[in-house]
Amino acid sequence: MSDLWIPITGMICIAAVVLTNLVLSARHKGQVHQTLQQHLSNGGQLSVELLQQMGATPSGWKTDLRKGLILIALGLACLAAGAVVNNASLGMVFGVFPLFTGLAFCIAARIN
Repeated sequence: MSDLWIPITGMICIAAVVLTNLVLSARHKGQVHQTLQQHLSNGGQLSVELLQQMGATPSGWKTDLRKGLILIALGLACLAAGAVVNNASLGMVFGVFPLFTGLAFCIAARIN
């Protein structure tokens, strides 16, 4: 069996964790949106306190910075895994996207 299966499996697992987080986050946001729609259709008032209780407030700069640093670390880990198995191009294929996405989150945190 090829030596490349170990880093490929690791990168697939990391991608599965990130995708699972994205799917669960989208599902939570959809449920919050549906609950707010029902509340408003029943004649309820929309207030800042209600949004904060439901977790519908926009993410702050600290959250963006934390996400950015995690994604940068993930990208660097993929690049390092590619270097360890003497296949840097494989590490770049899986590491460049989270690296640049993490940089974008850090820039967004800096702007805010």
